[in-house]
Amino acid sequence: MPILGDLIQRPTYKVLHTIGEGRQGICRLARHDIFDRDVVQKTVSLLGVPDGVAREPHLLKEARHKHLIEVWDAQWEPDPRWRDLEAVTFICDYYPGKSLHDALVEEHEFGLSGALKICGQILNALEYLHEDRTYLHRDVKPANILLDQARENAVLADLGSAGRIEPDTDTAPNYGGTPLYLAPEAMTTGRVTRRSDLYSIGGATVEMLAGRFPYEDLLFDDVNERNAAGKRALADRFYSLPPSVPPAVRKFVGSLIQINPAKRPTTARAALRKLNSLDYVDWRRTVGTGLLGEWIGTWPPRKMPDKRRQYRIRSIPVERGDKVGTISLAAESKKPGRDWRSHHGLQRYAEPDDESALNKFFRDVEALAQASPA
Repeated sequence: MPILGDLIQRPTYKVLHTIGEGRQGICRLARHDIFDRDVVQKTVSLLGVPDGVAREPHLLKEARHKHLIEVWDAQWEPDPRWRDLEAVTFICDYYPGKSLHDALVEEHEFGLSGALKICGQILNALEYLHEDRTYLHRDVKPANILLDQARENAVLADLGSAGRIEPDTDTAPNYGGTPLYLAPEAMTTGRVTRRSDLYSIGGATVEMLAGRFPYEDLLFDDVNERNAAGKRALADRFYSLPPSVPPAVRKFVGSLIQINPAKRPTTARAALRKLNSLDYVDWRRTVGTGLLGEWIGTWPPRKMPDKRRQYRIRSIPVERGDKVGTISLAAESKKPGRDWRSHHGLQRYAEPDDESALNKFFRDVEALAQASPA
């Protein structure tokens, strides 16, 4: 049943279709008849989040940040199925790039800079939410990060579960969140902090860099057991980053997902400052999967993209000759407006499953790039 405008015979909103359902609510794509634009109606039950900001809808309306979703309106849900659930439907902008979760399922290639740009935008939103609004989000996850058409810019959505930071403890109660992205301390202490939100965006960043977690193969009883024991939701191997991720980026992302919250950045502002200081060859996979394929990287990062040198790494199976059965690793580079030039001194062979060899090859090509005149 759609939310209606004042004139019952002519609804303000026309529901087009359902775009997502979860344990706490439902999302629908709708058309605003007066503004002639698509919007999202998200219906949530307030019973599940006793201290959530959704109980004070004016706070959602007052929140203004370019990387936080804007709430247009909030109304009591008229559908009889929600009658006993204290359900409110919030009206927000529709983002045509859908959610980060959708992008991951569709195997969208973000590249290094694309993934870190989105991470930085969400850190920016968290800084505002934590420091200006004194709230913790408590449910940062790919499904709550919405993307523009190009999937280059993001907003943090679903603020209904946000909880106020208590001034005496500088924490908020853990209301549950999403187990796969829940900080290890949430279940064992019953409290969450600014660093808990940082952990959650760290997990989402791992997926942007390494590919989505294998959702369909996960045993959520195991996930819940790990949460209850104060561990990450998944075994360490799921948080490994591919060889194309440089050490500085690897270290930064690793700091966000530290099991011990004291080892994470102290605030979103501190994490964002560190992120913005990183220099790295900006690799993006163009073809292939796993350890096979082609990657294009650019350097230096402070120049406009069309003024940077490009580097290409190819990892392909050898199908004939005395190296058959191995993988050939080759590097090329080119200056703006020039042709590709091979680097024969960097051509190597590796075993098909030798990730460390590919990792070293990336580092050697990066060293070559960084040693070249800027």
